Amino acid sequence: MENYWNHNTAFHNELVADAKLRGGRVLDIGCGDGLLLQRLAPIAQGVVGIDPDLKAISLAQKRLAATANVSFVNDDFLAMPVPPPEERFATIICVATLHHMELRKALQHMGEFLAPGGRLLVIGLAEDKTFMDLLISGLYLVPIRIMDRMHGGMKDPAVRIAAPKESIGEIRQAAVEVLPGASIRRRFYYRYCLRWSKR
Repeated sequence: MENYWNHNTAFHNELVADAKLRGGRVLDIGCGDGLLLQRLAPIAQGVVGIDPDLKAISLAQKRLAATANVSFVNDDFLAMPVPPPEERFATIICVATLHHMELRKALQHMGEFLAPGGRLLVIGLAEDKTFMDLLISGLYLVPIRIMDRMHGGMKDPAVRIAAPKESIGEIRQAAVEVLPGASIRRRFYYRYCLRWSKR
């Protein structure tokens, strides 16, 4: 299966580099067609992809059929039981998926799946609710269009999409309450990055 570029895959290299610092087991929540899993597999002890969409899981299995250290779960992440300590993850990655779930419950559940010393990395979407949100998005419009053209245009796999519900301010407040010490900052391509390390 081909590689491609879009506003989510634009962050893959930095996510893989961050996960490589710890190695160990990596969980990709909302793995879609498995492109990020494919990039994580060489640097991790084991990689688990979870997605509730059976079609997406089937595509990921096809992409990674020859990769031994990858496994898949076709389920809702929030319905998964917390694994025992020895099966928790050094890195949890969630790209363009958090807004599909109940925000606080999802953040808490992700924290429970992390091993001590592990790191949560979220690339997310937020709704523009305030004047400042709209202004920043408007300022990004032209440079993002230029970058899209430079990369040959956006290519999106056939996966489920949903509009974000919370603003970046609301997401930041929830993260601070559920995951003390979490950092959130706006990123290019109408995304934000949430990082949290578990002590």
